[in-house]
Amino acid sequence: MSTIKFQSIGRWLAPVLFSVGAQAHSPYLKPNAFAADEQRKHVTVEASFAEGDLRPDVAMKSDAFQVLGPDGKSQALVPAAVLKDASFLEVPLSAGNGTYLISSGVRKGRLAKAVLRDGKVHFVERKEEQQAGDAPIEVQSITRADVYVTRGKPSLADFDAQGVGIYPVTQPYDLYAGETVTVRVRESRQPLAGETVSVIADGQHYASRKQAELTLSTNAAGEVSFKPSTAGLYLLQVRVRRPSADNPALWLSHTATLTIEVQPQP
Repeated sequence: MSTIKFQSIGRWLAPVLFSVGAQAHSPYLKPNAFAADEQRKHVTVEASFAEGDLRPDVAMKSDAFQVLGPDGKSQALVPAAVLKDASFLEVPLSAGNGTYLISSGVRKGRLAKAVLRDGKVHFVERKEEQQAGDAPIEVQSITRADVYVTRGKPSLADFDAQGVGIYPVTQPYDLYAGETVTVRVRESRQPLAGETVSVIADGQHYASRKQAELTLSTNAAGEVSFKPSTAGLYLLQVRVRRPSADNPALWLSHTATLTIEVQPQP
């Protein structure tokens, strides 16, 4: 398992990352090719935050960008360019044919003030918004974005990585419209049951028939399944919140995403 370093998110962006719902900014990685031929030696990956469609809005920065090759070895990545709206990675596919995991790594953001109310986290901007019985807490944001790319003949996509993540049960190079896609939410290879996974279809700005966001709950194996109705890109997202093991007044808010490409039926 590779060593992951942390990277802080800008202070002004943290509140939208803590919020819940389709319109919150989501971290994502988007390559220019999900399936590269054997002659292709790299892919270019856009790293950003967006609302809804995968249009870059705020550049993603990380000290832990990396690619894990089909040989199981990891390589640190440094962005080729960092703009205001997006960072761009030139990712080498130097381990030969097979399936690669490209990841932002675990990114640690700032603390936000919140309260615990009836067992749920509520973010309050002003003191007058607090209610009797509220327990003040702080919430730490932790984010991770992943995407899989295959060069030539694919290989099994099952990599070790730190933090909460979404892992493909249906292999990422074998996704087709109208067929079942299954993913698993896990942490340190252990499944996380009862967590909510959102499925957001890209391209809805121009779609004549818009696809509503799906909200699914993981089963005992940490898995959810769905059938994408159309080909295209989809962003899968899970947010796991829990108190810190050694400090009940500090809650950790893990947000993980996986970008997938669903192919049309042959």
